Amino acid sequence: MSNTFPKANSNDFGYDTVQVDELVAKARLQFTDASNQLVTAKQLRSTEFDLNKGGYSISAVDSALDRLEDTFADREIKLLRESLGEQDFKAYTFRLSDLVWGRCVRPRAKRFASSGFLLRGYSKKQVDALAERVGRHISAAQPLAVDSVRRVSFRGKRGGYSESQVDAFIDSVVELLQIEAQGL
Repeated sequence: MSNTFPKANSNDFGYDTVQVDELVAKARLQFTDASNQLVTAKQLRSTEFDLNKGGYSISAVDSALDRLEDTFADREIKLLRESLGEQDFKAYTFRLSDLVWGRCVRPRAKRFASSGFLLRGYSKKQVDALAERVGRHISAAQPLAVDSVRRVSFRGKRGGYSESQVDAFIDSVVELLQIEAQGL
């Protein structure tokens, strides 16, 4: 992976170049030597950068990090599968799927804790729509692309869903989709 990304126009916001370069340097070290545990797939997915005018192109960096995350996730899943053994790995995958499914079948507007009336959380309507898509994927094997989940964004809304619970759900869904991509 190149550590040089195209930059946004000088009047447009992009990712902080120093922060991106530091993360890419860590990822490069780990990529070349898998024994280095400097960054995980989940950490790549949840990394946020400051925005600066003329910084690195957001879409270019996000695209590169998505590919890197998939590579790291593949390695992590293979290591987990080897360390657990096939039977325990299948049990782990089943528990993960069951956990995700449990959120999907809850009633609309009650799938996650509320942020409370005074605080902003994620739009319940938008999160419920995602949960229903995930539920259809699990129950009816409808296609669901990992990118459509990992890059999802929701409007903020008073009394919305707790962001931390929804973010944990998304992490679980992404992990499940990455496991499925490896043929389980």
